[in-house]
Amino acid sequence: MNVENTSFLEHDKKNIRGFQQMALEFLFNNVNLSKVVFCGGIADYLNLREYYDITINDIDLIFENEMDLQPMMSKLETKRYFSKYYKTKSGEALVHIFRVGETSINIDSFPRDFSNAEHIQSPLLGKMVWHTSFEESKKNHNSEIHLNTSQVKGIDYQWRRLYKHSRKASLYNNITFLEEKNLIHTIKKNIL
Repeated sequence: MNVENTSFLEHDKKNIRGFQQMALEFLFNNVNLSKVVFCGGIADYLNLREYYDITINDIDLIFENEMDLQPMMSKLETKRYFSKYYKTKSGEALVHIFRVGETSINIDSFPRDFSNAEHIQSPLLGKMVWHTSFEESKKNHNSEIHLNTSQVKGIDYQWRRLYKHSRKASLYNNITFLEEKNLIHTIKKNIL
């Protein structure tokens, strides 16, 4: 990316909502950032922030060793769930609930083998973090579309999941197309 790290810090402080910033700061202070990889909405934000204003809701990350999450888990309510949407090593996902007054932010953690995906580093709120790459995230969103149609899901169909992946895939695909055609300069920053 051609924008300076300091510009990203200012951009992040302006564009990441306050509670999400607080949850990220908690994470930065309680987890070794070299041991986790951001995925989902955070990765989309990092990969696309130069082109789009994307809202961050919850925080998704992948990890290899649950012990690396223990400093955070000792301070936050953590629940184990069967991961019905994402493939994980154990089939489980951990949901850590970061509370500020009446508001809560979920930090969703998925056990995965890091060698299965491409990860890169980018600054986030002034810290260097690992996250799934542009190509990896684009591939993920594009491959999820056909898996979430009403025909495939039947009674488990959720239009929001299909919409989310379709919308994100279109953003990645649009950037790829514009770069291939040397038209990336024509993109107008959109708020999503």
